[in-house]
Amino acid sequence: MKAIAQIIREPAAVRVSSAARRTESIGGLPAAAAGLEISAVFLEDGRGLLEYAAQWDDLAANAIEPNVFYEPWMLIPAIEPYSVGRKIAFVLIVGTDRSRPHSDAVLCGMFPLEISNRYKGLDKNIPIRTLSLWKHKYCYMCTPLLRRGYAEEALSAFFDWLASFDHGCALMEFRAVPGEGPFHNLLVDQFNQRGSLSFISESFTRAFFRPASDADEYLKASIGGPSRKEFRRQQNRLGERGNLEFASLEYGGDVNAWIDEFLQLEAISWKGQEGRALISRPEDRAYFEEIAVQAFRRGKLMMSALRLDGRAIAHKCNFLSKPGSFAFKIAYDDEFARYSPGVLLELENIRRLHLMPDIEWMNSCANPRNAMINRLWSDRLVIRDVVIGTSRAPGDFVLSAMPMLKWLNRALFRRKIDSKIPDARHAVVHKVTSI
Repeated sequence: MKAIAQIIREPAAVRVSSAARRTESIGGLPAAAAGLEISAVFLEDGRGLLEYAAQWDDLAANAIEPNVFYEPWMLIPAIEPYSVGRKIAFVLIVGTDRSRPHSDAVLCGMFPLEISNRYKGLDKNIPIRTLSLWKHKYCYMCTPLLRRGYAEEALSAFFDWLASFDHGCALMEFRAVPGEGPFHNLLVDQFNQRGSLSFISESFTRAFFRPASDADEYLKASIGGPSRKEFRRQQNRLGERGNLEFASLEYGGDVNAWIDEFLQLEAISWKGQEGRALISRPEDRAYFEEIAVQAFRRGKLMMSALRLDGRAIAHKCNFLSKPGSFAFKIAYDDEFARYSPGVLLELENIRRLHLMPDIEWMNSCANPRNAMINRLWSDRLVIRDVVIGTSRAPGDFVLSAMPMLKWLNRALFRRKIDSKIPDARHAVVHKVTSI
């Protein structure tokens, strides 16, 4: 694993293989027309990823949907700290040129997987062996990487692998994948072509950013006039306390100083008080420091801060994967909570994104009930967990019973809630008779 980590420390631009360059000349053609034979490679752990490090970087840069959490520099450092007690494996979809048998393989798809003896959806632990897209604690999106021009063939090859490989799993869970867009469309096509039984076990919307014509138009459309006036008042009041400035990490800046400043600020926030800050666990701090440095070296790190007299009172970290971007963490000093420093920094983030024409959207990666980001960001992205059978018993049988299990879960949940709420009619009668 250390050898893999060493490789990802080199910027991707200097590690483009001959296979990667060749895909650019044939990109956009169907796999068959390009002479590629598509197949699946199963890796039982992360060690075999070393052979595909360069192709993986190129795949991420040419995916139909970017997913920064599945890029090598961000995923590989997560394997050691976050796979403890879990069975993690990888399915790589590779294409080989039939007309050039000794040429390098072209990586067309990447599926990080977790293998479990139990299905953990629907708030139940069902004893059935299950494959899931791997989602560790700091992975907020699980869209597999599929190469442009070969995405349909790559996903089809993965489904063929599910049906034929002796993985022993009866269910496959596509966790935290978009409910719209290119990957979603291909997934639905596969279900229809194969007659696959599927079940959406979880579905919600997450705040999502798409720019308007300019930042002012965006803020006018998403935030009411009284709220904008209140935010300006808070910023002016905060500025009365000293020199207030927005800052951003630029190329050539001291990334380590920015990382440390963020960690220290988050540590004194409510997250630190609840033991949820990155600095609270050594493995979390080490992971963040590693991925932030790697992102900075690749031009994929976006950090900003709100400072008062040089002291950071709000901090935000995003990761870029053009044409998209992903919000990762935000922190603020509770001492200044009445001035809403986190909101003020988020407003600045919106303004900065409007000045970045190569960024078409940002995924908030936030809890769907995050009131602050839901208030400021007007768009929404549908996120789903989708479960299918793998053609092994009793997968389809369990899958067909899932709607009933979900109904029972909700019915029991409502019963528990109702048992804790006093009968309103009894309360009224009691009040009347006591007068």
